[in-house]
Amino acid sequence: MRVLHLNNPAQVASNLVLAQRALGIDSNLVITGNKGLHDNYDHDLSGIDTNSLKGKLETGKRLYDLIKDCDILHYHGQAVSKGYRDLVMWAGIMNKPVILHHHGSEIRNKEYPEIANQLIKHCFVSTPDLLQFVPDAEWLPNPVDLDKIKYSKPNIEGKLRILHAPTNRKIKNTQSIIDVVNELEKDGLEIDFTLAENLEHERLMELIRKNALIIDWLNPDFGIYGVFSIEAMASGRAVICTLTDNFYEKHDLPIINSSPNDLRSTIRDIYFDREHLVDKGKLGYEFVHECHDSVSIAKKVIKKYESILAEEK
Repeated sequence: MRVLHLNNPAQVASNLVLAQRALGIDSNLVITGNKGLHDNYDHDLSGIDTNSLKGKLETGKRLYDLIKDCDILHYHGQAVSKGYRDLVMWAGIMNKPVILHHHGSEIRNKEYPEIANQLIKHCFVSTPDLLQFVPDAEWLPNPVDLDKIKYSKPNIEGKLRILHAPTNRKIKNTQSIIDVVNELEKDGLEIDFTLAENLEHERLMELIRKNALIIDWLNPDFGIYGVFSIEAMASGRAVICTLTDNFYEKHDLPIINSSPNDLRSTIRDIYFDREHLVDKGKLGYEFVHECHDSVSIAKKVIKKYESILAEEK
């Protein structure tokens, strides 16, 4: 079976590719956008200027040459063409089975593209809040390569070391976090706060290990946790997010659930009970290995591929 993954939001596709290869699948990744923070892909088309007609045609031709040789196209995130019109070529004219895998802003609070409804074989979403925007989608927990992340006990002595690493300050509610930390420091709490942005993945993992508490999604409009939270828990670090309980009612999440209004008291309580960070870190590590292991998730995805291909025969 030959699988082509298209684009790589939050490294979900690259983690699936590695796990699928370990399971004997011929799996590859092509990207059309690249922020320069990762190099775990097989084909990079991001250098093509798609503002011009010539660039659009070149991207289309390069994708055609890759997709024609695959059995399944696993399409991640933002549309290559507005409204996923490129599906007319991949799924319509080329008759390739397409799985669409949504990761957030491309569908959140938007009307779902009719083209996608008509042409795709299956739809995954990376977080459960997206189920309300996608008809008949399946939530697939984000996969993480846990062989590359080792547990370590956090250093809870001295200043309370806190890390926040937003990909989007507005969405992650970063200013509220900064304001709360400043208020706590004025109250006399000794905090070493790190705000990390636009870092290579390896450097970000180093920062996770150096800190004892991670604050990620502090936004009740979303109510979720993401890949950064998962990687932090895999490292044995306690994580704070604002969670919508009914999204995760089937799971006993070890994440510290705090609203923006309660964040000040949440951090204060942690400050005077540092062992709580160690306990949450251990629970988070166990949870991630149970629910987010890339190989286990890849097996589930491969079964979906197989069922789609069987229906095609």
